[in-house]
Amino acid sequence: MDSNPILQAFVTSVNLAFASNNGVALSKLFVFDDYPISTLASRIHASDDLDYYTADIADGMHAQITLKYLDYVRDRPTAQATSSHAQLCHIAELFTAQLTLASGPWLLPVMRSVARALCASAQRAHAATQDATAFTQSATRLLQLLIVLLGDSAPTASSKRQGALMVAALLLRISLRTNAAPGAYAGKALEAQGLQTDPEVPMRDRVSFSYWLGRYYLTCYYIEAARTQLDRAFAMCPPWHYHNKRVILRHLFVANLLRGRLPHSALLQKYDLEPAYYQLVNCFRHGNLARFQQTLADNMELFRSQGHFLLLLERSKLLIFRNVLRKVRLLNQNAERSNVLQYADVLAAFRLAAAAPDMDLLEMEAILASMISQKLVLGYLFHHQRLVNLSRKTA
Repeated sequence: MDSNPILQAFVTSVNLAFASNNGVALSKLFVFDDYPISTLASRIHASDDLDYYTADIADGMHAQITLKYLDYVRDRPTAQATSSHAQLCHIAELFTAQLTLASGPWLLPVMRSVARALCASAQRAHAATQDATAFTQSATRLLQLLIVLLGDSAPTASSKRQGALMVAALLLRISLRTNAAPGAYAGKALEAQGLQTDPEVPMRDRVSFSYWLGRYYLTCYYIEAARTQLDRAFAMCPPWHYHNKRVILRHLFVANLLRGRLPHSALLQKYDLEPAYYQLVNCFRHGNLARFQQTLADNMELFRSQGHFLLLLERSKLLIFRNVLRKVRLLNQNAERSNVLQYADVLAAFRLAAAAPDMDLLEMEAILASMISQKLVLGYLFHHQRLVNLSRKTA
């Protein structure tokens, strides 16, 4: 059998990198991007006996990892997406075992490549089969990785915990992408929150984790927690990462809006957000519920792609009615009891805001009761007198 010099050089380099605990070198050898994999695959022939080359690696675990990776590379150009993903999951399992045995964070560069590849591979397999099994498999491997990383009790500077936020962010991402990752997976990811303020953890990981955690909280309707995390991600993200800040701002916009906080138009203009965001702000500020909902409907694909359509549709209604109620109170400020409003006046304003001429007193009273029970406004309802008495603390 003719020796393949490319394979021989690759295996020799891998052996040296493992022997010297050189994780950076290993991350440049074990690559998972399409172009380098296809380049390496073109240099490996079907007749090459991969076991022959990896036999030179003294450590059995290192030899097995290298063999499985070369199998993956050789099969990748022609293999089905699901088969390729299964091979990658096996590689991830072997790397997790090696990471468990290793001391210190030297294997983290490889772990990062493997973790990102798991998500990308799951996307390809899902696109080919429309089956969420690949996401479940990736989530399982990522969970195993996260358990190993969080289990390192060494000081962070010399600990594998440095990579925990990155893996936790990917777990949250998968849980948002499909229902494949059970809540327990996301719950394990939340255990990494204590590392958010640790300066030994790379900034990119802290930003990424805050972003995905904020999005996760949004889907759980934990609006204030989501706002806090997204605001942190936006503030920490460097200004030269314009695209990333723009992506974060889309979600931060929603979290702030649902807390009654409106962005300045200059901020939306700076990051070139779509006109729909300007329209929503204008409708919200002026209490125009009908136009707000119409804007959502007209831009359904945009807001559905962000995961915000139903959230905005369901959660904005009472907030907009609160703005309407404030305007009615301002119109009544010259009255003897400016904080006491007639049901008839409130009903007329609500009908106009919602473009719902058929709204009756019972529906209006139910809206007022919901606002008071959720403490969106402070006050009391007097059903028989058909009056609402607003507290002076209600802005």
